Amino acid sequence: MSIVVKNELDPVYEIINLLYLDHYKDWKEDTIKELFSYGVDGESFFTKHYKIVEKYLRVFQKNKIATPEENYFFDDSGDHTLILVITLAVEYRQYMESGTLPDRMQLRSFLAYCLEDTDDDASIPDLKDMPSLPDEASIIEFLDTTDIKRSERWQMLELLRTPEKWLSGLFHMIQVNLPAYQKAVEAVSKPLEQLFHKNSSYSDPKFIKLAEAYTDHITVYASLVTPLLQAILYSNGYQGLLNPYLNTDSQKSDISRESLLRQLKALGDKSKLDIICELKKSRKYNLELSEALGLSPSTMSHHMGALLSCGFVTVEKKDGKVYYCIQENVIRNFLTELEKLIL
Repeated sequence: MSIVVKNELDPVYEIINLLYLDHYKDWKEDTIKELFSYGVDGESFFTKHYKIVEKYLRVFQKNKIATPEENYFFDDSGDHTLILVITLAVEYRQYMESGTLPDRMQLRSFLAYCLEDTDDDASIPDLKDMPSLPDEASIIEFLDTTDIKRSERWQMLELLRTPEKWLSGLFHMIQVNLPAYQKAVEAVSKPLEQLFHKNSSYSDPKFIKLAEAYTDHITVYASLVTPLLQAILYSNGYQGLLNPYLNTDSQKSDISRESLLRQLKALGDKSKLDIICELKKSRKYNLELSEALGLSPSTMSHHMGALLSCGFVTVEKKDGKVYYCIQENVIRNFLTELEKLIL
């Protein structure tokens, strides 16, 4: 097990997400809504902490260089497309540095594996164990088995047809915008150093445990462009630099009102409640839960992210699979604190 935590930004990850935000016109409003959905005063938190992010994006937008690939990658792109683009760039960055490209079939297999990944395996398998898509007919047949929205399928079809072409375009898009990224970092250097300083003494045990369960070797970077995200992308992980501020209130007591509200919202969703009830019977991996509840693996992963975040669920690794288990002590504590609050 090897986890390397770097208190620094990853330029590849930051540039892709800055370009995405440049095309995402409602990102501010949606961020505030998301904060409210987790029991945080979104307006207040955004006003207090997001000035650095807004300036970071504004300076990048002023200096960025538009490329033809941008529209393909970011105009009307859905979650599948964005996650796939980020994963492709950070996991294959060595090819950008060397100026070479991997084999088409290798790329296709990796992309297909990412699209069908159920979160059950803790690492990337060998190429021979990934899907094989030798021609367009096999690509179309494969896409029909996924839960990708129809509006995204044309993007996936284009990407899988000639993945080396799009990977080359992706690398070019990143490289030409490196100067814009550097200017954006320089423009927020003072408050960014303060965030790095606070982040150096911050650790989220739940995120570290999740990283340990999902992969044997991972490098975790700080992120300013996704300041509240905690994500694991195979050998790379990302922790938003505003997470220490988001968790400040909940550190003042065992469970704050904000934490209670976040947990209540999780239980207010039928699918999330069904997951907890299913896990009460026994621990399960993602595909088992999907089949038991009739939900797609990607939908299951979405719900599980919220349950992991509020502490109701944790993970265990056994025989190369990641199992989900309920946190009985957290649920009991939640019920106790809720009773104290309302009775």
